[in-house]
Amino acid sequence: MSHKFLKSEVIEAAKKGVGYELYKALFLNYGKRGEKAFHYIYQRRVKKYLDFFVVVGREEYIVEEFFCTCPDFQINLKSRSPCAHIIAVEVAKLLKCYDEIDTYYMDFQKI
Repeated sequence: MSHKFLKSEVIEAAKKGVGYELYKALFLNYGKRGEKAFHYIYQRRVKKYLDFFVVVGREEYIVEEFFCTCPDFQINLKSRSPCAHIIAVEVAKLLKCYDEIDTYYMDFQKI
């Protein structure tokens, strides 16, 4: 598992769990996107399907490797920096803090 784009301060803070240290590290390193990522993790909005990670915000966004389906990542960041959803997934992986759903997201969407 690669967390290469996560800042070392965030990785260190994640070792202490989902708390103020992690919030502070995310906010100081990623600003508003880091703050949003913290809330996605804290509110258990990161879901791991068999095929993708999904972050539930106003909509559901698919995250795979260093890619997200959200407009912020694709338009504002031009796929060069991580959006809140990518940050949330990477930190959630470190913490093993996500809900596992034993189905494929693509199959789930057809229901």
